[in-house]
Amino acid sequence: MIKHLPNALTLLRLVLAPLVALAVWQSYAIPAAAAANAPEAFVPLKADAQGWALAAALMFVLAALTDLFDGMAARAFDAHSKLGRIIDPIADKALVGLPLIVLSIISLMQAWPLAIVISIASAVIVGRDLLITWLRFAAPDGEGVRVSQLAKWKTALELIAVGIPILISAAPSIVVALGAGEGFAVSDTLTLGWIAVLSLAAALSAYTAAQYLLARS
Repeated sequence: MIKHLPNALTLLRLVLAPLVALAVWQSYAIPAAAAANAPEAFVPLKADAQGWALAAALMFVLAALTDLFDGMAARAFDAHSKLGRIIDPIADKALVGLPLIVLSIISLMQAWPLAIVISIASAVIVGRDLLITWLRFAAPDGEGVRVSQLAKWKTALELIAVGIPILISAAPSIVVALGAGEGFAVSDTLTLGWIAVLSLAAALSAYTAAQYLLARS
């Protein structure tokens, strides 16, 4: 039974990915919808948005931890399997891609600073992942070229890029809960830093895709 633990953790990450994306959408979209309505409608909706933001942060952290522990469990219990090698990168891509799609849509709808850069970087990451996933399934063995170490670092950087706006959204409630203040203000520096991390992740995503294609040829 313990042999199935790594795959169970991976499947949990796969299930959590769309739930994280939904919570991210709600956490950012609810305040925007409230601002367009009567001012008195904003107060209760603000609490709703923070609830979704906290849910997104908790689920994302849990999902990211499964990415760490499924590999550790596979090595500890010698539970490597073809199924695990197939679904692990898919789960990683879902956890990165689905929230990025949501964030890109929101950035364009709400006219975030450099929204076009956010959208292009996200499109590169998501497009690369869709292409590589399709090539893996099209491979004779259903796996294709093994995931490189650089590609694993790329995934880690992408998770950081996705996690930053999720944690920023939940930061007001986290700061209050920790007794560290009454809220949290997002600075231009923090926003630009996040966009830089996202752009770097997109560049590394494109580079590892080129590596994969060369190794496959």
